[in-house]
Amino acid sequence: MSKQREEYKQLEEKVQSLENELKRAVADYHNLEKRVAEGRSELTSWGTNELVKKLLPVLDHLEKALDGVNGSDENAGQNGWVKGVELAVKEFKNVLQSEGLEEIVVEGNFNPALQEAVDTKEPSSAEASEGKGENGILEIVQKGYTMNGKILRPARVVVGKKNVIASEAKQSGLEEEEIATSPSAPRNDEAEEESK
Repeated sequence: MSKQREEYKQLEEKVQSLENELKRAVADYHNLEKRVAEGRSELTSWGTNELVKKLLPVLDHLEKALDGVNGSDENAGQNGWVKGVELAVKEFKNVLQSEGLEEIVVEGNFNPALQEAVDTKEPSSAEASEGKGENGILEIVQKGYTMNGKILRPARVVVGKKNVIASEAKQSGLEEEEIATSPSAPRNDEAEEESK
């Protein structure tokens, strides 16, 4: 009888061991399913992002063409084909937005996380009066976009810079006439040499 109990215990231990192995195998299988689903999702997202990146220049060209037509002729907006192209561009934007594309809003000061400075220039008096001074966005060269919260393409902008010579003169208390003769002021002969 003790032999039967011993065999029974061994069988019971073996069953317990097999149940544990089965549970681990099922858990591994569920984890694998999750990883495969995540991989598919990432691959789909990557493919969509790549396709949208390739389509953005097309959108840029269409928008520039519409701006050019609308800016050159006051009656262009009445033209049937212009309205058709405007509708097509609007629909194209809606399709891209449904995939998660959003335009980066460009306003205020330069933000290196969302924008790429392609040039700097001194703001005009009109731009300065609008509050677009040093480090302000003066011009949008190319629109930027995010895709599902991630930057797809940064906005390319022209950023305002201060007049270094004038600000140095203000700090040192020099007058405008003294600025022109200041050693840090560019001279005409230097400009001619640089152009050669």
